[in-house]
Amino acid sequence: MGIALLGLLPIIVFIVIYTQAGGTAAFLPFSDEAQWKYMREYTDKLNNRNADIIFYQHSPNGPDNLKARRVNALNEQGLNLDMYQNCSSHALILYDLDGSLDLSVHDMQVICDLLYNKGFRIIYLGTDHYQILAEYGIIHSVPKEGTKSYISFINKTGGQFYDSGFADDPVSMPIVNGLTDEQELVFTMVMELAQKDIFWS
Repeated sequence: MGIALLGLLPIIVFIVIYTQAGGTAAFLPFSDEAQWKYMREYTDKLNNRNADIIFYQHSPNGPDNLKARRVNALNEQGLNLDMYQNCSSHALILYDLDGSLDLSVHDMQVICDLLYNKGFRIIYLGTDHYQILAEYGIIHSVPKEGTKSYISFINKTGGQFYDSGFADDPVSMPIVNGLTDEQELVFTMVMELAQKDIFWS
């Protein structure tokens, strides 16, 4: 028995050290309850950034404690930014995994203004609109086929930051069962936004 326990000790130590160092818990044998608790804790980290998280034409389908809102029009009344002027930053999420998002010329013009003049993070979740987003300079270029996520913003030094596929890989996301493809993408986005300061610099 002593030999067997000694053999397991390095594995146990590795799991503890890896987790404490910020490694993913997706491969650990957490119960469903523990997985959800872990997800909610990271969602609270995102909430604590005091960012105004806006979903356009799509209700947030993420963790139940995510502080986010939906807007149906990209105009002054729809965005209602006066109510959120005390937020540290704003992120507009263009969700289109189901192919239902319709972006008009007016929408594109407003999104450009939000990106370049109002300091918004622009996040696209989908596959169909990369060409028009690139044409308007909202993203750097059309990413490789199959990319499902993209974040773009102007950083504090005035340069455009972008990350193609930043939420495509759910390895950082602790919920491993019971999510739809839509939820998995949104949950992974939440984890990435919660963990990486570079998205808010």
